[in-house]
Amino acid sequence: MRPLRLAYVTTHPIQYQAPLFRQLAALDGVAFKVFFASAIGLESYVDTGFNRDVKWDVPLVDGYDHELVPSAVAKPAVERFLGLVNPRMPGRVLAWQPDVVIVHGYAHLTEHLVMTACRARGVPVLLRGESNLLAERPQVRLAAKVMFAPYLRACIAGALAIGALSREYFIHYGVAPERVFVAPYTVDNDFFFARAAAAAERARAWRAELDIPADATVVGFAAKLSAVKDCKTLIEAFGRAAVPNSALAIVGDGPLRQALEEQSRTFPNACIRFAGFANQSQMPAAYALGDVFALPSTFEPWGLAINEAMTQARPVIVSDQVGCAPDLVDRKIGWVFPAGDVDALVALLRSALSDRTRLQTMGATSRQRIASWGIPETAAAMVAAAEAVR
Repeated sequence: MRPLRLAYVTTHPIQYQAPLFRQLAALDGVAFKVFFASAIGLESYVDTGFNRDVKWDVPLVDGYDHELVPSAVAKPAVERFLGLVNPRMPGRVLAWQPDVVIVHGYAHLTEHLVMTACRARGVPVLLRGESNLLAERPQVRLAAKVMFAPYLRACIAGALAIGALSREYFIHYGVAPERVFVAPYTVDNDFFFARAAAAAERARAWRAELDIPADATVVGFAAKLSAVKDCKTLIEAFGRAAVPNSALAIVGDGPLRQALEEQSRTFPNACIRFAGFANQSQMPAAYALGDVFALPSTFEPWGLAINEAMTQARPVIVSDQVGCAPDLVDRKIGWVFPAGDVDALVALLRSALSDRTRLQTMGATSRQRIASWGIPETAAAMVAAAEAVR
């Protein structure tokens, strides 16, 4: 059989996608090309979530064939449906003569232009989505999704779910179960594994810089300091838990930083430290900073920070609104609590921080679990799905 020609249409270069693209490009029997709708991320840009200029310090477009398709919008933006409008995208994708096209998301006009053009030409489309049914949505929006679903189903040959909740979402909106393929949401495990020893050493020094006692049991948090990440609940619960010789290390920046720092001062006896923004190359140490990692978000389509923390052999605490919980978090490696429930999190922290040896044992299990949930598994699942609809 001739090589599979697989095209991938996405919004812009993203640090989490680049390792997957390199893996797909390296596979035997696959010709692979990425089509970007914008260059956001390649240069320094204002990230409103971090409330600062951001320029990623890892390569985003090296190691795979790619093309940036011109935009009709002067200032492309991923936050709006009309923020990405690329009239030439369908023609450029089809000119490459793909056997299958993966379209990442459907929140912009460009993705719909590609899907409808592929349907007209008989080129199968796999829609990769991160949505789940956890989020509370207005009834008007839910009704619109139901009305929109038949059109979307007609445009695609199948869906690429990122996990169990994502699969449930596609089936809920009428995609046949046998046409929903799970291509797990993953990070570059090898990148994090290779840096584990150096990260542990850096974390020890970082603790000293933050004036955290070397023998303290530390809860780690690393995310944008925005409302949806709900660091507020974590600070409240940690302060009220009042576990002796413990600390909370907060890595990240964002619009709520000042308010969160003020909140932390209401617990003068608690060791709560703000470490600031960390770029991608610093993240292994950011996760190694804690003995257990917490992501208390009020809504999280997946939560790749959990994958990353697990590579550093850390047990995890997540809210029940974090999408990866059914796939990655069980009692052997972590805890799940009701989002926003401070009392539940207080009890959980008191239990978790009471036994550092148990945390280390759970962390080792956590690392073993994530080792089989990586980029190679995602790439293999995508190719298998493409062959199924080819």
